[in-house]
Amino acid sequence: RLRALAADAGVRATATTRLIALAGAPVSIYLAATRLAPASQGYYFVAVNVIALAQLFEIGLGTIIVQFASHEWPRLRWGRNGGLEGELAARDAVNAVLLAAIRWYGVAALVLFAIAGVGGVLLYGRTAPESAIGFVVLWCGFVAMTAVYLTLIPFIAVAEGCGDLVGVQRMRSAQAAALLLALWVGIVTHGSLVAAWLGASAQLLVAVGWLLLRHRGLLRAPRTLPVDLMGSASGLPKRFRTEQLRSAQLWLALWLAPQLLTPIALKLAGGDAAGRLGVTLAIALAPLTLALAWLHGRYPSFGALVAEGRTVEFDVLARRATTEAGVVFVASAIGLTGVVLLLPFVAPSVAVRVLPLPYLFALFGGAFASLLLQAMAGWLRAFRDEGIAGPIVGGAAAVVLVSGVAAGIGGVRLMTVAFAAASLVIAVPMAFVHFVRVRRERMR
Repeated sequence: RLRALAADAGVRATATTRLIALAGAPVSIYLAATRLAPASQGYYFVAVNVIALAQLFEIGLGTIIVQFASHEWPRLRWGRNGGLEGELAARDAVNAVLLAAIRWYGVAALVLFAIAGVGGVLLYGRTAPESAIGFVVLWCGFVAMTAVYLTLIPFIAVAEGCGDLVGVQRMRSAQAAALLLALWVGIVTHGSLVAAWLGASAQLLVAVGWLLLRHRGLLRAPRTLPVDLMGSASGLPKRFRTEQLRSAQLWLALWLAPQLLTPIALKLAGGDAAGRLGVTLAIALAPLTLALAWLHGRYPSFGALVAEGRTVEFDVLARRATTEAGVVFVASAIGLTGVVLLLPFVAPSVAVRVLPLPYLFALFGGAFASLLLQAMAGWLRAFRDEGIAGPIVGGAAAVVLVSGVAAGIGGVRLMTVAFAAASLVIAVPMAFVHFVRVRRERMR
């Protein structure tokens, strides 16, 4: 059964990437806490969160590019120069989506630099421990490299959707390892912002090198796009932009709902309670990060099966992927519960920063609800349909509102219970109603 759970090569490669990131996170936190001055730690964690936004854009928002590309993959193949070959209509369709995605992510890159780069300098420049010039150079440098990386995501997502999922995930594994190593070297040798600069450099250079070595031809594809696209591809850019905007709303809602708990707790319950919630939430979200590999590793196959009209086979695969993701989530949660039970004996100073088990279980429940939401969204996304974004955004807003009210009434502990209850009783049913209706239409 364990072999069957990891039988898919794409899933194994995707899970490996997630495991590297999860395994390295505690080391990064330890080094930051012990090697960085207290005044620098805040800058480091803000900087790392900015760099992590690229991952949200890539493995979150980028999935809609994967689905659009995977619909054309059955009629294409990779050439020796790393470009796509095959039917002209399919190549034009992929190129149309790729060009639209480059423009969309280019705008996102400019917005990121304006908000995180220029905004960060204005917000933190006066209080930074570095000199004014040094802070501007380092801060704007790592934000700029992160922004440039966003413009590469369309190429990586197209490669993933067009049959190179394993190659993409191997690149991401190398990228995750390089990012962690760069952060650790920067923390130990120079400090917070140098660590962020090195991390952003590693993330960008690994992706650039991989694209040049493996898909150089794909990098030239947008320049060879005909001025007048064929009729079969002419509507794709507009449809892609519509679905990409919906996808952005969906993923931001799923990401923000749990991430807003700690800031709300900080405002209503104070730093100590918010810190304990933050540590516990990080533990609770780890099984979700790993379990999603069993869904994301199948996305290219989902789109290809739907494109070929094999919807029944797709439905069976989607059910299996969701079941396996649920099994991995539960197994990971059980394992982490065991680790938490051992903490008082091996790391008592860490154990006191974790909320009691009932509240950890509540956060696990909220994370499991997110897994269900992403499974439903992934099923519909195979049809290049992000219409479920509306119910998910509404459900996420309700979760945040209920959690905030609970925190004001009963503190962090009641907040965790409210988060789980609202996620399972409000958010999931709202999305499920939409999912069932659309699924019936798609399976006719």
